Amino acid sequence: MSFKRIFLIGFIVFCAPYVFWFYLGGDSYVLIHDTLDSEFVYIKKILEKNIVFNLNFKEEISGVMNGLPRTLLRSGFNITVLIFAMLSPIKAYILNHFLVHFIGYIGMFILLREFFIKENKLLVLVISLSFGFLSYYHIQYGISISGQPLLLYAFLCLLYRRQRWYHWLIIILFPFFSFIVVTLPFFIPFLVAFGLWSLKAKKIFPKSFFLGILILFLLNILIENQLVYATFISESIISHRIEADNFKLSGLPSWSKFYNTIKLYLTSTQYHTGSLDVRPIVLSFLVFFLIKRYRLSMEIRYVSSIIVLIIFWVAINFGLMYVLRPFEFLRTFNSERFYFLLPFLWLLLFALLIQKAMKSGAVIKTISFAMLVIVGYSIIERNKEFINNGRIVFGMALNEPNFDDFFATDLFDEIKSSIKMDLSSNFISVGIYPSIAQYNGLSTLDSYQNNYELSYKHEFREIISDELSKNIGNQNYFDYWGSRCYYFSSEIGRRYVIPKDSKYVIKNMAINTNQFKEMNGKYLLSSVPIANFDGIGFNFINEFSSSNSFWKLYLYELK
Repeated sequence: MSFKRIFLIGFIVFCAPYVFWFYLGGDSYVLIHDTLDSEFVYIKKILEKNIVFNLNFKEEISGVMNGLPRTLLRSGFNITVLIFAMLSPIKAYILNHFLVHFIGYIGMFILLREFFIKENKLLVLVISLSFGFLSYYHIQYGISISGQPLLLYAFLCLLYRRQRWYHWLIIILFPFFSFIVVTLPFFIPFLVAFGLWSLKAKKIFPKSFFLGILILFLLNILIENQLVYATFISESIISHRIEADNFKLSGLPSWSKFYNTIKLYLTSTQYHTGSLDVRPIVLSFLVFFLIKRYRLSMEIRYVSSIIVLIIFWVAINFGLMYVLRPFEFLRTFNSERFYFLLPFLWLLLFALLIQKAMKSGAVIKTISFAMLVIVGYSIIERNKEFINNGRIVFGMALNEPNFDDFFATDLFDEIKSSIKMDLSSNFISVGIYPSIAQYNGLSTLDSYQNNYELSYKHEFREIISDELSKNIGNQNYFDYWGSRCYYFSSEIGRRYVIPKDSKYVIKNMAINTNQFKEMNGKYLLSSVPIANFDGIGFNFINEFSSSNSFWKLYLYELK
């Protein structure tokens, strides 16, 4: 069977889950963490305010944190944003998910076929599908992870003088569908190191290869010019991230942390990058080459060395950042993120290992097949969206809301009617994500933002300071990180998905109403009743629920 037919079979398998997902639409499950609670609404706000292509560095997004600087959010030139501009939110999400993961499938397929595995078509198919089905986060990162094989393929073609116009097109388009924060500082150094290694080996300077890197670098800067401006040029915007991650630097580095980090990354990849169980791959490596003493190929030596270096870098990063803690910029930059390369590199190494094993005896072949099955199963089992949507299709209950239930537009229509469209005043959410209020057009003082102004963090803290003092965990979570600029109740903890049949009640809420009023706050929206609302200066307006709603919401107004 030809590679084309194998690829077509894989394409049909790949598309199958999306047929059901598109059918479910708003009744489908979508990841909440770092998606519906944040990134999803960021894009919606940019579109609502009609500032997709606005290059005014002083533009603000009203209704979020009393005016969030536009420069701190995503570029309007990103393909993900454009997809959301053309379709309804849920259809845009599913289409973006499909495109990002399909690029992962096709990119790995082409890379393996062209450069690494010429004969074993089935192996190419299985590894490519495995990479395509990884649950990497796609709203914020686009193809920053899934596009790595395709981008490497294009650069290898430049390096080995097999370049065509479409290789340059891949490099040019990549920045429009990825995110500079996890592309420029991490994948580009990988490419530079690869180019320098080639220069040393061949004694010939690969001009096209380094020109491609320069183009990739400059386009990333150009597309995300507002973020670059806010980070490196603007003196008026001081990010809360200067305080973020300080908890990592608050204590001396320890050998236990070093050991635990290595143990963690020899177990699984980081969940944002697509959760991959790497233990079968590590075991395959040990069986094939330490026990059987096979000779390592150049490709396996190179890929495995990079993996080891990345894991070692992540493990020592805590100590390095502790030494360099006086440098302000380093406290805002997550230098561990070379781990974004690991899912691709682990699966590439796995493909090379199994290709070697297929030339061995029956025992090694059986072990390699078993490891392949385990890895494939773990990828599907860890893909929460596919699993939960499968449960919905077969009529099984979930313990989390689906997309429509999560945003509950019907309940919020009632809420907006009850306050007579007084939407200029700000809300704070309790026991429910503020992104839900934002999605429904309410102005919020609270929000989950990866980047916002430090001065605002300090202002907001005055509202919640008394409540924070009740729980040291919540206090450290806000003070030493703070991207979730939320009201943290000591009584319900950091719970934001509380169904209507829960028995939670907040009996002794503390809030600085003077500061709340000073910041134009007026309403509390809670997923649980607040027993002492009168004593803290609020009136109860109403509760909102229905027979088929996930939430029961309680609305309180400042006296």
